[in-house]
Amino acid sequence: MNLTKGAAIRLTIMFIFLGIGGAYSWQIMLNPASLEQAEAQAKLLEQIYVNGNYIEAFIWFCFAIGFAVNAVKKYGKTRTHRLITTLIFFLFGGSDIVEVQTGAWWSPWWLFVWKVSCVLSMAILFWVYLRDRAFDNKL
Repeated sequence: MNLTKGAAIRLTIMFIFLGIGGAYSWQIMLNPASLEQAEAQAKLLEQIYVNGNYIEAFIWFCFAIGFAVNAVKKYGKTRTHRLITTLIFFLFGGSDIVEVQTGAWWSPWWLFVWKVSCVLSMAILFWVYLRDRAFDNKL
């Protein structure tokens, strides 16, 4: 196997960092005080994850409310698009609340499908918005 000089340097640096990380993890495992500190840090990170998802859900719900208020002011096709957007953003916020309960956005499989469906719907709605805006500017 032929390695370029650059690849050999990058691999060496990677192995050094892996070695340092492995040595550090052994130090934590051998020292009970460090293990307690690591557990406390893990609990803190879990709480940040939970609170972050609730905050994210709140933000998506705010977007949904904003689109709902905007939909009241519109008529016809634009109102329908705004109401659909309201529903999509509300569902996406709901998926974040479910994510807190399951612990991951990819598991169970139906939560992953739920989130992907919402993101694809948002992309399609954005594309429709840009298309309609370009059409309106031509008039």
